[in-house]
Amino acid sequence: MTTILALDTATTACSVALCRGGITTQRFVSTPREHTRLVLPMVDELLREAGISLKQVDALAFTAGPGSFTGLRIGFGVIQGLAFGADLPVIPVSTLATLALAGARKAQLGSGCILPALDARMGEIYWGLYRYQSGSVEPLMADQVASPQRVIEWGIGIPDLGVGDGWPHLVAGLSAARVDAALTPDAGCVVELARAEFSRGGVRSIDQVELTYIRNEVSWKKRKKIRQS
Repeated sequence: MTTILALDTATTACSVALCRGGITTQRFVSTPREHTRLVLPMVDELLREAGISLKQVDALAFTAGPGSFTGLRIGFGVIQGLAFGADLPVIPVSTLATLALAGARKAQLGSGCILPALDARMGEIYWGLYRYQSGSVEPLMADQVASPQRVIEWGIGIPDLGVGDGWPHLVAGLSAARVDAALTPDAGCVVELARAEFSRGGVRSIDQVELTYIRNEVSWKKRKKIRQS
């Protein structure tokens, strides 16, 4: 009986989910700037309700990015503490993949193309392109950061579903069959992505895991190119 504890603090929402024996329970609160105060009590509450200790969990999962720099660091700090304290493996998942799965479930999408987008500030959005089918999502394009105009010019066609708070920056030039700009990721969907990864043996030790900021990676590559020039 696989038990996975997952959390998401990458956006304005904060959520924790526990999957045990195929049954998932979740705590979800949509409140910015409260993640530090809320996340550990939510973890304790779910473990207590399940009647288990942290050491009885098989793996920890979390949204590793992209997303809010502060939110990602809060989640990663909590995961580090839990993983080191109980000697547990970790499964990082994409925030945008989590958002795409949450959107497909809420929209009761049978199958189709999903474009999740998050406001990255500084005139840019984090975005990706995913295919949803058979209850799971797979990336069609890598998660990346770009200006909304660059995404519009990409020529990706009309996705079946657009989700996330980056979509208000896109609607002037990009259409989707349906749009839910208020949707945020949730830990219940983190669990589902992590369960699939767990079955493939995709767990890691915490010292092998890094956050996926994307913007930092892009900036670093640009600086490196300038130095080489």
